Amino acid sequence: MSLVLVSPEPSAPDQTPLTAASETPMDRPDPAALAEKNRQEEQVLKKRFIGMVLGLVFAHVYVALALAYSYMDNHNHLHTCWLPLFGAFICGMIFVFHVSIS
Repeated sequence: MSLVLVSPEPSAPDQTPLTAASETPMDRPDPAALAEKNRQEEQVLKKRFIGMVLGLVFAHVYVALALAYSYMDNHNHLHTCWLPLFGAFICGMIFVFHVSIS
């Protein structure tokens, strides 16, 4: 047994008016403009990557300098050169900045 829906009036095509947005097709973006935008974004990304690498490398260099200039005296007191450690902190912050904005 099957059900069949029957309506007394014939179905008419949808008579809804078209809006202005649906009458015009979507504009395709200009390939030259997209290529230029991609090139600019790649340049920015390349600069950020260089900043990350340099920040990380120089942070390690400054830590190595701080270790090289640290020494123990006759009373077993550790004397640390704080300037390279401050440089390592600054380079580490440069690295973190470039990582966070990428």
